[in-house]
Amino acid sequence: MVFAFLCSSCASLTKSQLDAVNAFGQLGSNFSAYPGSIISIYNNVHVQNEMFRANSLSDPEQHFRAISLANDFKWKTRLISEETDLSLHIIDQYAQSLVMLTSAKPVNQLDTASHNFGNNIDSLVSKYNTLKPQSPLPTGISDDLSALLMAGGDLYIRSKQAEAVRKVVPQGDVIIAKMCTNLLAFLEPADSIRGLKYMIAQEKITLTTNYKAYLGLNRDEISISKDKEAYSGYLRHQRFVSLNDDELCLNLLQNLDNAELLRRQCVSAVKDMRQAHAQLLAALNEKRTLKSISGIIKNYVADVKSMNLTLTAIK
Repeated sequence: MVFAFLCSSCASLTKSQLDAVNAFGQLGSNFSAYPGSIISIYNNVHVQNEMFRANSLSDPEQHFRAISLANDFKWKTRLISEETDLSLHIIDQYAQSLVMLTSAKPVNQLDTASHNFGNNIDSLVSKYNTLKPQSPLPTGISDDLSALLMAGGDLYIRSKQAEAVRKVVPQGDVIIAKMCTNLLAFLEPADSIRGLKYMIAQEKITLTTNYKAYLGLNRDEISISKDKEAYSGYLRHQRFVSLNDDELCLNLLQNLDNAELLRRQCVSAVKDMRQAHAQLLAALNEKRTLKSISGIIKNYVADVKSMNLTLTAIK
């Protein structure tokens, strides 16, 4: 009787459905690397841009002041708000929780570290709820991980997996919906003159201006020659810039282009992430197979591949 009950419980979610949940988790793990890379690229370009500006200034005081400002920007800038930062970390932790919940070998993967991992996501969500008390997110994923930790036989684990997934994914859909909204507000805000797209475009303009000023900076070299015991001198006007400088400027321009490309790819990925998770929940509720949502997952896979290629191209 108990065996029959466990079988029916386990059968409530097919392997195909669990695979779909696992696939979504795999794709969403460490998603924060992509939006985070846009900021890293922008920060690095901006600092080097300021160095070009500093080196185009002839006054020593102004020169040092420009370097000091570049240093302040490097250590004090915060382009990602606390809300956006939490949203990225919550997505990472939630996606990795799904991977653990649907592991083919949970006995080997779900250990004390996994239990702590579940506590981490609940901690992040609780912190977010403190930040945004008017629209709190659901917690309790750590409880479902803990339940699997205490599971005994393989059949019982499969039953607990199905039970946990049926509880976690509906909660996760609320979380993913809000986190995706937050990320889109960061990546593609309604106020276009304050968004990343505008910032990247403006950085390209100032880089052009600063590098042209840097190109215009020349240095004078004094040469002395001896001719029949009489000394004559002359000034030689020498170009300050080198080929390495030109290559650096080229890389900075390319990185800004790639940062904008990565931003657009992130926007597409966030939208597809939201749609994929909504379809995932619907498939679980309606007991549909992986094939019914494969198209959505494929779009999301393509997004992740595109972002990886862009990161690889960044110098």
